[in-house]
Amino acid sequence: MISQPNTLLQRSEFTLGILAGGSGRRVGYRDKGLLVGSGQTLVERTVSQNRAMFAEVIVCCHDNPWFYSMLADRVFCDSQPGLGPLMGIAALLAGTETEFLAVIPCDQQSLPAGWLDHMFEAMDNSLLGVYASESGRHTACCLLRRGARPRVEQLLENKERSLGALFKQPEFSGVEAASMGRDIDYLSDLRSETSSAG
Repeated sequence: MISQPNTLLQRSEFTLGILAGGSGRRVGYRDKGLLVGSGQTLVERTVSQNRAMFAEVIVCCHDNPWFYSMLADRVFCDSQPGLGPLMGIAALLAGTETEFLAVIPCDQQSLPAGWLDHMFEAMDNSLLGVYASESGRHTACCLLRRGARPRVEQLLENKERSLGALFKQPEFSGVEAASMGRDIDYLSDLRSETSSAG
């Protein structure tokens, strides 16, 4: 098992950014971060399991900033909802004060032990970011340098909205990371996750 970063020096270099700006269309327009599985909201579980690895937790949300503010150090409201995850990543990067930003969607089911070290080890000096890939399919989980912000803003100016557009850039690379692609797309995903945990 890969150990998690736990020294103050390492921790001070990383911010956890949570994307919570989606409409939740596939789950009846609910805020997916507030869905409850195994007795906790999805975002509560993500923060509680990972908080110790980061200098700060920040959230970019569309609704419910009061709830997210109880879990995060800072909350940014999505000023232009409906423009996709790149807009949320741009907001998180604008608020990041550390060298690295680890981005996780609010509806992440779970993360494997050592996930941050695994992604950091794949980040060489020529890259602005690495993203988790599972069986060749990219996920929303990524580790970005703070210096990736101009690239993200350039894509937004070109009317790009998808994570795929960002990850196709030459300064980004995929890293195989089993189970990091598991998020809640439908309520049946949450039910099956809850029943397998019990």
